[in-house]
Amino acid sequence: MGLSIGFTAVMDGIDLILGLIGLLLILRFVVVLFRLRRSHPLWRAVVKLTDPFLALTYRILGLPMARAPYGGALGPSSSELVGVLAALLLLWVFRTLIVALFRLVLVIPGMFAHPLSGLGSLLQYLVILAFDLYGLALLVRVLFSWLRVPYTSRLMRVLWDVTEPVLAPLRRVLPPWGGIDFSPLIAFFLLRLLEQFVLSILSWIF
Repeated sequence: MGLSIGFTAVMDGIDLILGLIGLLLILRFVVVLFRLRRSHPLWRAVVKLTDPFLALTYRILGLPMARAPYGGALGPSSSELVGVLAALLLLWVFRTLIVALFRLVLVIPGMFAHPLSGLGSLLQYLVILAFDLYGLALLVRVLFSWLRVPYTSRLMRVLWDVTEPVLAPLRRVLPPWGGIDFSPLIAFFLLRLLEQFVLSILSWIF
């Protein structure tokens, strides 16, 4: 119980920090999207505060970054919107991974109190985590494709290498129709079915 309360308190603090960063990035997105004047001190402050996160985003993506007026960050396609949206997406992915890590920490103590059932709970959680992470990789790849993040991006190449072995066979069975690739959607559906099948077997064993 104490560990669970501590987890909640830590997550509340993390959510507060990430929420503030996300709010600043959204403000920057509004500035860029509506082409507001950046000469105002408030907007210049928003740009300066979010520059480090955009720089980190491009470093993670493995892409070069140019400079814009008032310290704004530009991607290789000279689209600041792409950088801001990618930063928001990576912020969400980071929070998802943090939550997964903390939940794993909560599962482990149960193995000491009830070894057999604790092992079953741990295996079930690891299965759910593995499928969730793979589904997250699929989702991020799709969103990055919409944002036109190039294949030259280091992160995009990793996502491609991880997801393409699943998507390529599905694409051969159901080629893109009307310019739309439905293989990620089918992959999500099949992964959920496989996840439920594996979890059913673990529930029967433990």
